[in-house]
Amino acid sequence: MNTIKTAFAGLLVGAVLLSSCTKSNDDDDFPAGDVPPTAGGYTASSQISPANLVAFYNFNSDSVQDSITKVNGTNAGMTFTTGIKGKALTGNPDATKKAYATAAASAAVQAMTQYTLSCWVNTPQNVGATGIVGLGDTKNFWGNINIFFENGGTNTLARFKTIYGDNGVTIDNNIQDVANGFNNWVQYLITYDGAGNFKSYVNGTLVRTNTVSGMTAIRFTNVGPIVFGALHFKTVPSSTTGSPGEDWAGYIPGKIDEVRIYNKALTSTEVSALSILERQGR
Repeated sequence: MNTIKTAFAGLLVGAVLLSSCTKSNDDDDFPAGDVPPTAGGYTASSQISPANLVAFYNFNSDSVQDSITKVNGTNAGMTFTTGIKGKALTGNPDATKKAYATAAASAAVQAMTQYTLSCWVNTPQNVGATGIVGLGDTKNFWGNINIFFENGGTNTLARFKTIYGDNGVTIDNNIQDVANGFNNWVQYLITYDGAGNFKSYVNGTLVRTNTVSGMTAIRFTNVGPIVFGALHFKTVPSSTTGSPGEDWAGYIPGKIDEVRIYNKALTSTEVSALSILERQGR
C-alpha cells in the first residue's frame, strides 16, 4: 500500500512540474504590453516596404508636407482636423469655396514605373464627381492617376472610381460600389505592378483587377501636381490645358489622411497589414 501511495505522489509531482514548465502555444498569447503582429509580422505601418515609400502626407504639421522630401505643398482653403491618425486634411462643405490642396511631384514619384497609392477618406456624400487624390497631367483631360468619387452614389453607398494614364492614354478601371462609404473612415488603395495589372482595394480587400495586355512599365506624361480633394482640372486655375474646369465635378467636403505613395505594387499581405495598422493608429 505504501508503495502505491509513493508512486501516486510521484505522478502528482511530475504533473505539477510539467505544467509549470510548459505553456500553450496560442497565436493570440503575447507577453503583457506586446503588440500582436499582422500577417507578415508587421507591428507598425512604417515597417511596410519603407525603402519604396517615395511620398507620405500625414498632415500632422498643419501643412501639406511630404514627410519624405520635407517639401511643403500649397493649401487652397482646406483645414486640418482630427484624422484617423493625428490630423487630416479637411475640405469645405461649401463647394463654392473651391477648397483643395496641391503638392509638386518629386523626381522619385515622376520616375515610378509601378506604384501603390493609399489614402484614407472620411467624408459626407459627394456632390459631382469629386477627386480624392490624383497625379496631374498638364496637357491631358485626365491626370496620370485619378482617384475619385463618381456621381450617382447615395448617403449609404459611395462609387469609387479610378482612371489611369499611360503615355497619355487613359485606362478606365470602372466603378466599385462601397457600402457605408460615407461618414466613416475608408481606405482606398490602388496598385500597378509594371506588368499590366491594375488593382483596387477597399479597407485592405481586393475589389477590382484590370489587366491590360502588353503593358509593362507605366509611362507618366506631362506630370503635373499631386492634387488633394479635387480632380486636377478643378484647381484654380486648372492644372491642365486639357480642360478649363468642369461644372459636373466638385470638391471633397470631408477628410483625407495618411496618403502614401510607393514605387512598387504592394503585395496583398502588405496591403492588408497597412490597412489594419493604420486603422489602429500604428
